Amino acid sequence: MIFKELKDFIIIDTETTGLGKYSKLVEFAGLKFRNGKPIESFNVLINPKMKMSDDVIKIHNITNDMVLNMPTIDQVSDQIYQFIGDDILVAHNAPFDMDVLNRRLLFGLKNKYIDTLLIFRETLNLRRYSLSNIKSYFNIEIKQTHRALDDVNMLYACLKKLNKPYSIKISHLNNIKGSCLASQINRTISLGNKLEGCHCVVTGTINNYSRPEFWQLIVNHGGEVGQSVIKKTKYLIIGENCGCSKIKKAKMKIKSGDNIEIICVDDFLKLLE
Repeated sequence: MIFKELKDFIIIDTETTGLGKYSKLVEFAGLKFRNGKPIESFNVLINPKMKMSDDVIKIHNITNDMVLNMPTIDQVSDQIYQFIGDDILVAHNAPFDMDVLNRRLLFGLKNKYIDTLLIFRETLNLRRYSLSNIKSYFNIEIKQTHRALDDVNMLYACLKKLNKPYSIKISHLNNIKGSCLASQINRTISLGNKLEGCHCVVTGTINNYSRPEFWQLIVNHGGEVGQSVIKKTKYLIIGENCGCSKIKKAKMKIKSGDNIEIICVDDFLKLLE
């Protein structure tokens, strides 16, 4: 067992277009554990819809051509959500991965997480605590490629080298500065009550708005923002490059008699005028 108190969790890693907080995802990988044993892995390349610099490509060896025909984050968000579910997420320097995922997935995360950087800092005496240095300390003979799934497996190998199961600190995502969940959007000013009592769900990319900005617009008009289509949903707002799962779900609910309106962003904004 890696952890003393925890048997079910997922080790994750991300590769991005840079190191800043507004970096975009180009790869996500995870290794799921049940009863302390790995049972399933997940790995996906993601088209960030921008060109990466040569310096960034040298870090993870993911080229612009490799992601050119890959799905966008809007198209793979549902797959990532389905894989991680409500599990506790484990990552090295976890606040970075959590923040990137929270900003880039369609509706953010609510998962708790464990930062293995803190574990190794408390158990080892090293000058630097990069995964590469920890691997060398434990004499692990696995080539590190900086690709997401390889780094996930590398972290697992390093954790297994700890002398005994470690007593862990589980952190909450809402403690990461800058993160924003749909459920955390509160009314800042009153722009009217045209959406009073309306449960709104957004899917796809919204031109000229970040996702939190668009959520804020809805709430300031009296609406409520949700992360999935449910019985009380009034509007499913469709942006560009949206996935089909929420649209299919909305259409199924409409057929069963629910009063849901599927509306494009432009028509929704006209509704607010």
